[in-house]
Amino acid sequence: MPMYSDPHLNSIATRLSDEDPGIRRVAVMDLVDSPEDEAVKLLIAALSDEDESVRLEAAKVIDEFDPREMMSSLVDALTSDDENVRNAAASALADLKDTSAAPALLEALKEDDPFVLSAILRALKQLRLTSARPYAIELLGNSHPSVRREAVGVLGYLQEVENLPQLMSVAHSDPDPEVRRAAVGTLVYATAEQVGEALVSALDDENWRVRVEAIKGCGRLHVQSAIDPLIVATSDDRWEIQEQSADSLGKLKAVKAVDALGACLGNPISNVRKTAVAAMGEIADASALPYVTSALDDNDPDVRKLARWAKEQIASADLAV
Repeated sequence: MPMYSDPHLNSIATRLSDEDPGIRRVAVMDLVDSPEDEAVKLLIAALSDEDESVRLEAAKVIDEFDPREMMSSLVDALTSDDENVRNAAASALADLKDTSAAPALLEALKEDDPFVLSAILRALKQLRLTSARPYAIELLGNSHPSVRREAVGVLGYLQEVENLPQLMSVAHSDPDPEVRRAAVGTLVYATAEQVGEALVSALDDENWRVRVEAIKGCGRLHVQSAIDPLIVATSDDRWEIQEQSADSLGKLKAVKAVDALGACLGNPISNVRKTAVAAMGEIADASALPYVTSALDDNDPDVRKLARWAKEQIASADLAV
């Protein structure tokens, strides 16, 4: 007696039991063409096939199915010995944006495996559930940086004022620079009054990527107290710091930064020069005119184009006075 009402699915099921792994692998590929719910069960079984090539093929086609139908099985697959299966399951869970999956995801946070915890937190982040908050806060103390980083993401996506103390604490004191960077990046949903001090503090972080994130935040939130340290940062050893500092000073319309931005026009990195000229255009103060005029002769056409724009901005600002 056939196992399924669909003859095509019966054929696939038979081939998935074949001794030849090549036949089983092709059968997995054929599962995508079946509209039956039972196809999901067969795919999940294939994720545990004894042959690696079959498991890999099953992992590849997961994205063709509705993850909601595979919820519990995907969570189970996170503990697979096969890395391809684990990664595919984690990817599918991350794409899941259905709040009905929340109970199963929250239950899975009882696991100890850092890979499982990270994958579940990524999935929860997309759901933006307040119920995930206490779990994420607890996992900020996890020993694995990847788990702490994903917990930061959950709290950041919630964009709740009550989460700011925890995020600022992580931004300041977490031992892992990538976790600190993630925490600093989340602070931009707040206001300068709420997180300005934390962002300015992060400008002194020992890791340059964290500093870049803090500089971006200062510009985006218009943290006025950051102007002086940003001026200093325009002469940092790293061009990435110089470039981002110039950009944020432009957003802050910091007239007192004009000379520092002008000095950036001698930088060998064209991105720094372009950003400095653009920043002076945003500031649009007459004191920047000599620097902008000199940039009209820059050897980079993009710098020259921005210099013309900046000169127009300064002229328009003068006329408005």
